[in-house]
Amino acid sequence: MRTTVENLNIYREFTTNHTNLTNKIGTRDQGLGTRVFVWERCVKLSSIIIVANPHSPFPIPHSLQWFVLVRGKIIWKCFLFTLVFLLTGCTSLIQKGGEVLEGSAFAEKTTAKPTALYSSNGKEKKAKIELKEMQSKDGESFIEITNSQWPGLVLRGSVPGIDGSFHLTEAHILSPHVSGWNEFNCELLGSGNFSSGQGAGGILRIEETPERIQITSGKIRFKSRRLTGNAALVPLRNRRERILSLIEWMGEWQEKIGNSAYFDNQKEFDEYWKSLLFPELVPVKKRPRNYSTSEAEWSMADGVKWNLAYTESLFPEALWEFRNSGALLRDWEEALPWIFMEYSWNTIIGSLNNTVLQRIK
Repeated sequence: MRTTVENLNIYREFTTNHTNLTNKIGTRDQGLGTRVFVWERCVKLSSIIIVANPHSPFPIPHSLQWFVLVRGKIIWKCFLFTLVFLLTGCTSLIQKGGEVLEGSAFAEKTTAKPTALYSSNGKEKKAKIELKEMQSKDGESFIEITNSQWPGLVLRGSVPGIDGSFHLTEAHILSPHVSGWNEFNCELLGSGNFSSGQGAGGILRIEETPERIQITSGKIRFKSRRLTGNAALVPLRNRRERILSLIEWMGEWQEKIGNSAYFDNQKEFDEYWKSLLFPELVPVKKRPRNYSTSEAEWSMADGVKWNLAYTESLFPEALWEFRNSGALLRDWEEALPWIFMEYSWNTIIGSLNNTVLQRIK
């Protein structure tokens, strides 16, 4: 077991950053189950009692073997009880803590190592655009291209040939939300060029936008539930189809009103579209001018009353059920970074084209 101080510091981060973390005694938890614990150490942190169990039967990191007893006494003998962690609303615990502790969000990063690194900002720490030459454990070589403005996206492709040409084969996307994340690989069909000269650097060119073919693998985390393999592939592909339908409608809508909006970041994107897509959920003063509740018919789904007349006035018939069922709202809440990436795909590729990269490793 690691030192008491190290474990305490880890848990201090959890308890300070996640005030909604709740613990109960005497309730069966589906994730952990009922266990017998022998408490051997204890410390007091603020008004909370923290107890360490070095003999925990859980096959999990030691940092999770610190538990909190609320309004309870320090226990030194064996007792049957359960700690229930209500994770709903604990955004960064799921997005960051969950990813790190479980390891799924970083699994692919540990299977390959960079052999060369080219950056748009030389040796500065915050490089905007990077191209890495990677080598996997089995000896396979490939490249990864990233842009710091899009931290959830990694483009992968073949190693540039003698003439600098390479093929883009895959996009790896990590899209977090308040209750988990979507993580997947999407097959790409595209090409680019990077001639590094004598290894000192070169110009990255991706002149034609690569085509996104299909999701080939992925993982889904929602609260305490995790899906992998085919169990994740089907809902990810279905969600992508819905997202692409939404993006297509967005383009048609902007063309209809004679406006081609550009968004510097996800927040701007969210603020622009949310009032149009979900006027029922925004303040009255932010609702579209054509939104009306007089003589409107309503449909209740996912705790929201949807204005059916507004749906029919805004969307084509093929998307009516998408909004009225609450599926559009769920996609927006659970996949907003993903939606923004799909919407901004041409912009993302354009930001990479004609970029001067210097070798820093």
